[in-house]
Amino acid sequence: MSVFVNVGQCGNQVGGALMALAKDPKSRNKRQGGKSHLRCILVDTEPKVVRSIRAPDSIAAIHMEQSGRGNNWAMGYARSKNVALCEHVMESLRREIEATDCYRGAVLLHSLAGGTGSGLGSRLLESIRDTYPKAYIVSGCIAPSLRGDTPLQNYNALFTLRHLQEYADAVLFKDNDDLLRTVSHWTALSNRSGTVSLGDMNALVAADWAGLLFPTVAPTSKLRREFDVGGFVTNVCPMSQAKFVDVRSAYCSTKLTSKPPHACFAQHLTAAVHHDPLALTRQVLASFPRTTYASLGQLVVARGFNVVPVQSLVDAVKKGVPRVEWGIPPPFAVKSIAKAVDGTMSSVTVCSNGTNIVPIVETLLERAARQFHARAYVHWYAKYGVDTDFFTESFIHTQAIVDEYHALNQPDE
Repeated sequence: MSVFVNVGQCGNQVGGALMALAKDPKSRNKRQGGKSHLRCILVDTEPKVVRSIRAPDSIAAIHMEQSGRGNNWAMGYARSKNVALCEHVMESLRREIEATDCYRGAVLLHSLAGGTGSGLGSRLLESIRDTYPKAYIVSGCIAPSLRGDTPLQNYNALFTLRHLQEYADAVLFKDNDDLLRTVSHWTALSNRSGTVSLGDMNALVAADWAGLLFPTVAPTSKLRREFDVGGFVTNVCPMSQAKFVDVRSAYCSTKLTSKPPHACFAQHLTAAVHHDPLALTRQVLASFPRTTYASLGQLVVARGFNVVPVQSLVDAVKKGVPRVEWGIPPPFAVKSIAKAVDGTMSSVTVCSNGTNIVPIVETLLERAARQFHARAYVHWYAKYGVDTDFFTESFIHTQAIVDEYHALNQPDE
């Protein structure tokens, strides 16, 4: 059993979109008095987003403040400012863990560059690791647009990447620019009027991650299995220093929710006619970046198909997303579930741990280095205890992510 912790505006919006897909009451857990709830903790320093998705009868715990964190990682991370809030969150997490039969790990949803999502998210990531050192931690984070959301986003991303590298076991990584391009593309193809909304982008992230994170159903019974976080980390992140995973899904219907379909679901229409897992797999693979991409570990999850051509899926993924060419072949797993979770349609999800994160991290590093060389905004962080040494160490730790992926993608000699 995993516990979800949604932190900040981004984490709660994406988490809210995921909860909107998890409508089946059977997939919820029971508390005293028979009241159902989701093992999900909502955390934010501003109440607006949390109140918009608040469901007291289904959420495990909600922790809010009124002050915000000013888009400043240091302000979100500072011990002096977040002691009480962190203690409340950790107490809620403890209660949820004690209520489970088997605690496997936490899934932390947050932004890479916001004040609350990045700063407070990093603080909670550190606290969860210190308190439960043997349990897995999976981060689901959204990188900022490289066009610039805030002047502090490069520093915020730098510090968050350092903490993810140090404390997380796997990182489900998305970036806003790629999400915007994808949703805009399908909006144009579906002849949908209007601009792309934040809700469309959140729905795309939720649809992609749901194929991995949602429970699975045994083909011969109604027995449900929660997200196997240990198996996921083993198969997709075999190297502890290379843990950034791209997760993409395609569905056989646009009827994923009761609301009108979002633009991002238009891609599912062509394969819906054939109900073909191989066609869906090829569609997902076509959305992966076409760079010098090489994968260190892969997982395919096919839901709702009576027959899955496993070897054909393996061959298609190996061709669409090449694997590294050194030593022992990296892990590759195919999970086939004959039944889809109630409320969702048949789907194929491809998870790949590869180098497509490298250009984004390199750009954020370069921009942060230029700002730091000019001492731009450094005083805003010094106010909350982030000194020059911490900046220097963070540059080293984050550069290690890039170096590790470059080294692992070198051919074996």
